[in-house]
Amino acid sequence: MPDKRVVFDFDIAFTNGGGIQGQDFRLDIDGENISDKELADYIVQDMQLLMVGEVKILNKYYIEEKHKRATIATAVDEQLVDLSHTVFDGLVTYKGLPAPVICDYLSREKSKEFYEEGTTFQIGKIEMVTNTGTYLDCPFHRFEHGKDLSQITLEQCAELDAITINATGTTAIGKEYFTGKEIRNKAVLVYTGWAKHWNTPDYFEGHPYLTEEAAIYLKECGVKLVGIDSHNIDNTTGKTRPVHTTLLGAEILIVEHLCNLDLLPESGYKFSAVPPKIEGAGTFPVRAYANLKGFL
Repeated sequence: MPDKRVVFDFDIAFTNGGGIQGQDFRLDIDGENISDKELADYIVQDMQLLMVGEVKILNKYYIEEKHKRATIATAVDEQLVDLSHTVFDGLVTYKGLPAPVICDYLSREKSKEFYEEGTTFQIGKIEMVTNTGTYLDCPFHRFEHGKDLSQITLEQCAELDAITINATGTTAIGKEYFTGKEIRNKAVLVYTGWAKHWNTPDYFEGHPYLTEEAAIYLKECGVKLVGIDSHNIDNTTGKTRPVHTTLLGAEILIVEHLCNLDLLPESGYKFSAVPPKIEGAGTFPVRAYANLKGFL
């Protein structure tokens, strides 16, 4: 595919007065096009501008011309990868637990009674168990006197140095997958590929899990969090849950039902999975994501 460049004018206003304009600027891009917002963010960052207000991109068009420098897509310093499943009305996350009911508490039609013509609002109502979608487990989930969601710290679940462990094709994931890896004080994300079965009957049976030996090793190595893209981090064929017991007993948080782990590098990125600050709850859905800033 021939190299593509975008040609445009811009008009930048500063919040402390004044502005700057540019005509017939040309920038290398990956792909066929780029949005005005992406262009605006790029030129502000590239020119190291401060106190920036409104940015207008004008007279934009595309040409085929050999690239002169790193393209915008590879020059950005941040890329976020969504690692969470979508929660929707009727979703079954765990067989035997009720699906969420998502509906209107105040519908747009009903809200017309309270606001001027043309102004409507929707207020939603959700009834669900806390083990829904992609969720985080904290110690209270397993232990009566363990810390609940209101007591864990952001340092335990946000902007953690992370490593991806490829365990595809394995059901019982043992200690050997983690030996020889730099895992101390990191979020350890176990990629099994099981997310491909999400929202199907196959998701619940024969799923990958960590062995008790692996959990003990992770605890001894001082990891901060362990995540997995499977139905459960424990073997669910019996009544014991040694991985939950070992990790949560050491205040190592767990994130289950992740997805898109195949998009992650082996290391060099940050992981976040922050739940609401709820007293009396040990589990809740999160918007888990990876920040690849500095990796590309």
